[in-house]
Amino acid sequence: MSNHTARHWINHLSLQPHPEGGYYKEVYRSDHQIIRVGSEEPRQACTSIYYLLEGADFSGFHRILSDELWYFHKGQPLLIHCINRQGDYWVMELSDNPSGSLSVAVEAGTWFAAEISSKNEFSLVSCNVAPGFEFTEFEMAHKQTLIVSYPQHSDLLNRLCR
Repeated sequence: MSNHTARHWINHLSLQPHPEGGYYKEVYRSDHQIIRVGSEEPRQACTSIYYLLEGADFSGFHRILSDELWYFHKGQPLLIHCINRQGDYWVMELSDNPSGSLSVAVEAGTWFAAEISSKNEFSLVSCNVAPGFEFTEFEMAHKQTLIVSYPQHSDLLNRLCR
């Protein structure tokens, strides 16, 4: 394990604060465009970012209209909490540990949040979104609305909604 800190990676990669929590930088936006079924507006085929969480910070519950692939790079294991439209909950560990996976996928429309399992140090990952990410298709969760929809997950939602 390297001696690099979260601050090193934030500075080295020129990461900026993300509205869902943590830090990010877009590193790729495809020149190729596609048309999503049911839409007439062209979209980039895919986008990719670096994303970093540190300490007890978390990525608050949110959802997007595209599939998102996460890739582990450095640091502590990252837990990605998911709730689908039916209210089913699962958690995926993004890490290089035997208990984790180096990559995971979050299906479009799934509510999800992320946190460092140990609540210390940092986790550096990449996220690839296809069709490409647009903030107009990004929805931060409203805590009370989600709790009404999924009361069985109220403890988790109280902890990981901004």
